[in-house]
Amino acid sequence: MDSFFYKVVFYKKNKEMEPVVVDVKHRVQYYETDKMGYVHNSNYFRFFEIGRTEFMRTYGVEYSAMEKEGVMMPLIEQHARYHTPALYDELITIRTIVEKMPMSRIHFEYRILKTDDNGKEILVCEGWNELCFIDEKTRKPLRCPLWVQEKLEKVLPVK
Repeated sequence: MDSFFYKVVFYKKNKEMEPVVVDVKHRVQYYETDKMGYVHNSNYFRFFEIGRTEFMRTYGVEYSAMEKEGVMMPLIEQHARYHTPALYDELITIRTIVEKMPMSRIHFEYRILKTDDNGKEILVCEGWNELCFIDEKTRKPLRCPLWVQEKLEKVLPVK
């Protein structure tokens, strides 16, 4: 594998109201590990950000485009639960899941996975975070921009 970062996408059309999943593959870099060779716990939040950014990009929503429109998405809550360590040079999957259309907030769930020698997925870390939409100038909450909803409604269930 030449690159330590590449994207694999799983599209789900939501006639059955299923969550939408985007997978990103990432090779663990040396600088992401601690003295034990484990991925340092703080990096899982960075992995969540990679997953979230690629999820949005996959469905035509880039953060830079929102910022040009004066919309910001601050993180308001975040959680991670660690199950087993990921190690230097392992290939991990950053699985990002969204189950419903955003309104004034958007909720992302994450599974960080690695594969054993038999090809079985092993859960390394799971977590979630929630972001809200705000006006860049006033810093006041906004509803999800219509153009973002239009792009996401093609794949996300409206609940």
